[in-house]
Amino acid sequence: MNAFASLTKKELRMGMPVFLVPIIIFIVAVAAAAFFGGRSGVAAEAIAAVSVAAVTMQIFYLIYYLNFSLKAEKKKLHLWLHNPLPGYSMLLAKLSAGLISMLATLLITGVTLIISAQSAGFITHLQNDFNLTNIGFFSGLHVVLIAIDLSIYFVFFYMIYLLFNRYFGGFLSFCSTFVLFGVSTYLWGKFSETAIHRSLTSWGEIELNGFVFNRKFENNGFEFFTEFDTVHVFLGSYLFETIIVFILFFAASWMLDRKVEV
Repeated sequence: MNAFASLTKKELRMGMPVFLVPIIIFIVAVAAAAFFGGRSGVAAEAIAAVSVAAVTMQIFYLIYYLNFSLKAEKKKLHLWLHNPLPGYSMLLAKLSAGLISMLATLLITGVTLIISAQSAGFITHLQNDFNLTNIGFFSGLHVVLIAIDLSIYFVFFYMIYLLFNRYFGGFLSFCSTFVLFGVSTYLWGKFSETAIHRSLTSWGEIELNGFVFNRKFENNGFEFFTEFDTVHVFLGSYLFETIIVFILFFAASWMLDRKVEV
């Protein structure tokens, strides 16, 4: 455990530039939005728009972080592979460091979004129709889950790239991995349309209430009534994707331990 904690701290130190770059870009973007938006009297609205974009882009944060980290290790691959820890520990340390950085970034962008939305009056206006607490928690949780999900797929194909790199040049290895990714995505898309996939994922329906309040309003003589107050999710889809992610992670760890050698 001490060895894993030390490795995670090392990953955090190595990833500090990766952590700082998005923060700096976000600060510059917020400053630009405040300046140009302020000239039109919509500074808070402009900052809120930038913050929404920044929060949404967090789903790709771990891919961005791991891409930098794994490329850095590739330059001294022989040293990384001689680490006494198993492959899953080395990859998990990178994921842990990336997740810590992501949560810190998400906190900064999320708080900025809340403050700017409150200043713009969005929250006061929307809270009459939406349960913003539930929506915020649900959205934030899924940003993190999607980011983890995408990062595991990235790590899996990066290990395949390193494996190909043993036999081919860097360019050919990249092209081969890209083709394999494209074919896999196409086949997975076809599989997701089958009855087998639906039977594996479309069970355990859960109703999440309290996202949208029932509201009655009129517009140009027409009366409208919103009845959508429940979000439906399926436990099967979460469990199925979790199993796939675990399989890919341990497959990537196995390739790192047994096949990616120098």
